[in-house]
Amino acid sequence: MADAPLPNRGNHETQGDSGSHKTDAKEPQCPHGPAIAIAGCAGALLLAWGIGAAHFSSHFAPGTVVNGIDAAGMSESDLAAKVASDVAAWKANVSGNGVSFDVSATDIDLAVDAASFAHDAMAQNDGASWPLGLFSKRAVEAPRAFSLNEEKVASLVDAAVAEHNASAAAPANATCAYSAASGKFEVVAESAGSTIDSEAASLKVQEAAKSLASSASLGADELEKPAVTSGSPELAEAIKKADAMLAVEIPLTKEGHEVARINKDLTSGWIVVGPDLSVNINQDSVAAWAENTLGEQVAKSDEVNDYEIDGSGVAESLAGQIASGSAAAVEIPLTVVDSRPEESEGARGRGRHIDVNLSNQYARLYDEGGNVLWRSYIVTGNTSEGRGTPAGTYAVNAKQRNQTLVGMDEDHDGEPDYKSEVSYWMPFVGNSIGLHDANWRSNFGGSIYAYAGSHGCVNLPPEEAAELYSLINVGDTVYVHW
Repeated sequence: MADAPLPNRGNHETQGDSGSHKTDAKEPQCPHGPAIAIAGCAGALLLAWGIGAAHFSSHFAPGTVVNGIDAAGMSESDLAAKVASDVAAWKANVSGNGVSFDVSATDIDLAVDAASFAHDAMAQNDGASWPLGLFSKRAVEAPRAFSLNEEKVASLVDAAVAEHNASAAAPANATCAYSAASGKFEVVAESAGSTIDSEAASLKVQEAAKSLASSASLGADELEKPAVTSGSPELAEAIKKADAMLAVEIPLTKEGHEVARINKDLTSGWIVVGPDLSVNINQDSVAAWAENTLGEQVAKSDEVNDYEIDGSGVAESLAGQIASGSAAAVEIPLTVVDSRPEESEGARGRGRHIDVNLSNQYARLYDEGGNVLWRSYIVTGNTSEGRGTPAGTYAVNAKQRNQTLVGMDEDHDGEPDYKSEVSYWMPFVGNSIGLHDANWRSNFGGSIYAYAGSHGCVNLPPEEAAELYSLINVGDTVYVHW
């Protein structure tokens, strides 16, 4: 049996009485199919967007980061709770500049208005554009209303800083000093030191707390700063004033004649720039210089008083003139250091003699013309024990050096009542009573003789005894009287 031919699906043949013919035919198709498919897809997308927009109108859109917090999908209350929790759990380590300590939210009463923060952040949320967040992040910044106890921060910082600062080097202000090389005052630069500025450190801790940072590093900005730097205008003004003082030259005179001149060699050591940058003259230094350098040169005496340099007066005058820039001469002021007792009546008319006044405990050596060659306070015999120096007119009968004066044995113990070593011995009553030095005494004059006087001799200060010894002659009259 032969196989039947397969039907031709592409061609249809029709046979009739008159023969046969062939026709081409296609299967029927829907002319609107693609449009309907696109419309269906768009509808689905629109539906998905709408559902998302509705949801993300009250929740943060995908990809939203609020102040560093991944808030995607969170509601406003979720974000508020998250922030409140983060703040409550916050703690940080503060370190640097030689200190290290921890701080927590409870230590400083750190708090935040989480509801306002979340509300402000949600106000920036764009729920309608939520699909964009599927492809990129969207950063939102909202203000966080933090609060903390500044006094507690300061107390915490102070406790840590105080221990460190106790042994740390404080900053040094810039100042100025005289340079011998340049002959002017020059800047001495400031130095930072290592002490911590508690106020600056407290602000650093507050910044860390308000940013919820886990650490705070103290650096150069938190060190105490010098109040005066090399470029401070007040320092420049102080240098200008000090240099102006250096330029002043002042003659010092005694009775109109110049005996010294003040110049920068001296004033450079007297000018003092204080911590407050005030520029002054150290008057104590000036007075000491005047007394040590000019004292002997300007001291003088007359028959009434001894005079010596008034160091304080010199210092005051010079300080005023140096400060004002005046170069006018300064007459060296003197001060009375000793007012002598009045002369014995008629002493100047007695010719050359030594006048020993028992009443005022004072002695003078006169020359033939009545001029006073020497004078001194004395201590004479002890009148309370009946050993007063005998009044009368005598003559120096010897001049001897380095003698031992030996007393009588009035207490009958077999030993002399005293042995005194003297350097200058000038007897005038035999060899038992005379003028001599008494280095065992620190005071002369007054009423000492009445209760602690000598055994009859005229006691003299060692220097005055040496001078008298060089001036008197054997045979000179000694006039002793009340």
